[in-house]
Amino acid sequence: MPIDALSHPLAVSATPVNRQSPMPAWAQVHRDLKTLIDQVSDIGEQLPTELEMASIYGVSRITVRQALAALAQDGYVERRQGTGTFVADRPALVQHDFGLMTPWRDRFRAAGEEAESIHLVDGEPEPEPAELRRELDADEMDLPRLHLKRLHKVNGRPIGITDSWIAGRAAQALEGRELVEGSVSKTLTKVGIASTQQHHFLEVRTVTRAEAALLQTSEDGTLFVDWSVGRDGGELIETARTVWLGSRVRFHYATPGA
Repeated sequence: MPIDALSHPLAVSATPVNRQSPMPAWAQVHRDLKTLIDQVSDIGEQLPTELEMASIYGVSRITVRQALAALAQDGYVERRQGTGTFVADRPALVQHDFGLMTPWRDRFRAAGEEAESIHLVDGEPEPEPAELRRELDADEMDLPRLHLKRLHKVNGRPIGITDSWIAGRAAQALEGRELVEGSVSKTLTKVGIASTQQHHFLEVRTVTRAEAALLQTSEDGTLFVDWSVGRDGGELIETARTVWLGSRVRFHYATPGA
């Protein structure tokens, strides 16, 4: 049955595109629809047509089509040829537990999920970001580094990317060695090296174009960025940047009772 576009919750609550914003029109529509789907839409609900949404947002059908394509890629909507666009039954968010020492891949596998980290071969190694170098002592700056990049997936869906800069003795131990299950910590443990202290710094930012391509998401996606520094006593082992896709990952931590 055709929907009444004017009374549809998306039409009532939609925020028209702001032509003064530096964000592209399609990205504004994509962001607004994603928020509204989370807030006012049910699984399987039919959305207004492209023409109706173009009128609602004050944009062209091509702009709406681009926004819907990005939403479909994120798993928010399902587009059915000749029928319309419907709210999708999205997979549950992947939960990452802070403070647990068990590797995240092992936790998911124990729960019957498929979890893997795929080593990506770079052209030129990326330099260690300033955000990490600020956390280092002066004598740690010039240690040799080995850059490793991994793509993390759960049940075939990309959820995050880790860039690791292995330092000093650890870098020499890993040079030319294949990672065990895509894990730096498991590989280092095999050669008798481990980070016994980990300091983490968490922030939020928008995905870059390169990250969007690897994570198979739109370019206005939000990331949780986990910067970390690992040492064994006073010895620097690893600095790392892990980005987790906000639309697919949530974080959990527990605090002791009073």
